[in-house]
Amino acid sequence: MESNNSSVYGFAFPASMRLKSAKSIDLLFGKGKRHWVSPFEAIALEVPFDEEAPLKVAFAAPKRKLKKAIDRNRMKRLMRESFRLNKSDLLNSCLEQKKGLLILFISQCNSTVDYLKTQEKIKLLLQRLTIEHAQSAR
Repeated sequence: MESNNSSVYGFAFPASMRLKSAKSIDLLFGKGKRHWVSPFEAIALEVPFDEEAPLKVAFAAPKRKLKKAIDRNRMKRLMRESFRLNKSDLLNSCLEQKKGLLILFISQCNSTVDYLKTQEKIKLLLQRLTIEHAQSAR
């Protein structure tokens, strides 16, 4: 029976999937493609495939938009949770095509957004990224 790598991740968001490298983040800002679904922005860049972590993801909530740390942390937490629950299609696409992906989600709202709206918008961004990632393989 063939093992499915996406089932290894399930709904987890392991440390290996987190984007922490300053070099990678700089590269993402320099060469990444921007996707916008108000009030969120995603910057994505294809990279060489890494079996251990085909997706590397980071989340940001700028101090310029959200002044209080509690609000910034809440927005990052909501984006992280929305990504964690809806990442499966994008992860499967990366695994099938053997292409890696770096993604940075940025909150561009001036106040915190409720969970349902956050999940809806992040899901829409993930669908767009999945479609674009699938088209780039052809």
